[in-house]
Amino acid sequence: MSYQVLYRTYRPARFSEVVGQDYVVKTLKNAIKLNKIAHAYLFAGPRGTGKTSVAKLFAKAVNCDDFDEESCDSCKSCLAFNENTHPDIIELDAASNNGVEEIRNIVEQVNYAPILGRYKVYIIDEVHMLSVNAFNALLKTLEEPPAHVIFILATTDPQKIIPTVLSRCQRYNFSKITNFDMKRKMSEILKKEGIEYEDKAIDEVAILAEGGMRDALSILEQVLSYNDKGVFMEDIRKIFGLSSTEEKLGLLSLVHQNNITQAISSLREMYQSGVDARRLAVDLLEILKDALIYSDDADDKLLTRISKIQAMDLLNENSSRTLLNDIECLKDVLMNSNSRQNFLSYLELCLIRMSGFEGGKVQPIIKEEPKAEETKPAVEEEKTEAEPETAVQPAQEEETPEENSIEENEAVTEEIIARATEEPLGSKEESTIDIRYLASLLLGASKDEKISDAIIYNKLELYKHEADKRKFYELLNRTELFASAKDAIIIVTNDIEADNINSKETRDYLYGFLVNEFGLDKVIYAIKASQQKELVETYRELVKDKNNIVPAVEKPVIKKERTNEEKLRELFGDDLRVEE
Repeated sequence: MSYQVLYRTYRPARFSEVVGQDYVVKTLKNAIKLNKIAHAYLFAGPRGTGKTSVAKLFAKAVNCDDFDEESCDSCKSCLAFNENTHPDIIELDAASNNGVEEIRNIVEQVNYAPILGRYKVYIIDEVHMLSVNAFNALLKTLEEPPAHVIFILATTDPQKIIPTVLSRCQRYNFSKITNFDMKRKMSEILKKEGIEYEDKAIDEVAILAEGGMRDALSILEQVLSYNDKGVFMEDIRKIFGLSSTEEKLGLLSLVHQNNITQAISSLREMYQSGVDARRLAVDLLEILKDALIYSDDADDKLLTRISKIQAMDLLNENSSRTLLNDIECLKDVLMNSNSRQNFLSYLELCLIRMSGFEGGKVQPIIKEEPKAEETKPAVEEEKTEAEPETAVQPAQEEETPEENSIEENEAVTEEIIARATEEPLGSKEESTIDIRYLASLLLGASKDEKISDAIIYNKLELYKHEADKRKFYELLNRTELFASAKDAIIIVTNDIEADNINSKETRDYLYGFLVNEFGLDKVIYAIKASQQKELVETYRELVKDKNNIVPAVEKPVIKKERTNEEKLRELFGDDLRVEE
């Protein structure tokens, strides 16, 4: 006997062996048992989901002499079916027999009585390929066939079937098979064949199959042809040009660190090793989607590509807004770049967009002007004009965060932290916030804090159309969550917004809103995009010094909202009685 591929060897021979189409199987079995058999059926669904297999099993079952949940496999009709010699079950491939003549032959034959079974069953596969004239030739017979005839039409594209045919059929929609069902079936087959396999490899085969059981078994066949010792993840990566989850997360990490040069180099190395660029883009999209799903309620049951820890790492290092922007970039490149030939270039541009790249480090060469010294007096004049405003505390105005974080000793650090907690931040004279103070607050930060705050932060959109709370949305709409400490939240925004949010009035408003609306007892501090790197470096220095402590956060006093009665008393006084 010649060799048969896996999907043919393990084609379902009984209803119980059909994978992932429980409702279809149950309905058809009940129809046979209750003798409510229709004259025309339409099986519609994606490729490899069992349409033709179920059609054959149904044809076998309606002609079985002793059907009870399953065909008996002992009567003449069942034996003929098993030997592929049943005269009353006729299959037609409409892809290659789509003309009027083929359909007319069927129309002529339907009037003859069945030879062996009770019904003549015509299975027309890929029926959408029939021409319009062929459909019209079939129409009358399909509407009023003889009592002994059943038509089963199978298609992957029901939209192409003319409505008059659709309306005459009982339609069954075959869904894509779940990864769980495919993995279970593949495991059964591999164990039966005595083939070694890795669970991760089976998971990846299910993902590659995209809901088709036949595709899954074909992929297994290909992998076993490459290595007959078993199904291993390393072999699948080589054959189908896949990269590991760690490599994908590493690429995302480089992008989010704005390390474009290394990110592009890493991408090209992966491409040279055989990784498919389009599949890589899809996988990156799935990883980002998993992280966002996990950020909603921290439920790891819905994760498909990454683990709980990997999702937490992504959320800790990036705001949800950043991940959403990344998804938009990847979605655009996948939708708008149909050519596989240049897809690598499009993906590289996508990574540059994801990194927020704003320009290179190479500066243009500027020739020195001989009149440079003539501009000196103008600079001195500017300083002279500014002198009356800065003469009171010149040293304090010129102080930079770098000097505070690197050159000051511990005593000065404590003084700065104390001053930052005592003085109101965000006044007009104070355009920057104390980076060292914020870095000290981060000593009490954690991943869980950030994930918890991110869930609230993602609810900004809820207040977009609420008149009395829209100010909250407008203040934070263009910001990103950077870090979360025990009593503070640090966000990143542009220079103007940062100064506005750090003003005492705005900070008090935001604090009151978080407490009243979400029960979140935290103060919001804003830093500019240019200060992120400095904050991280300062934090690293403080971590090395074990004597540093987390400073206390001065929280605004929330004014109690007045009741309606109190508002009336304020307007009309104590006498609120209304004379009758």
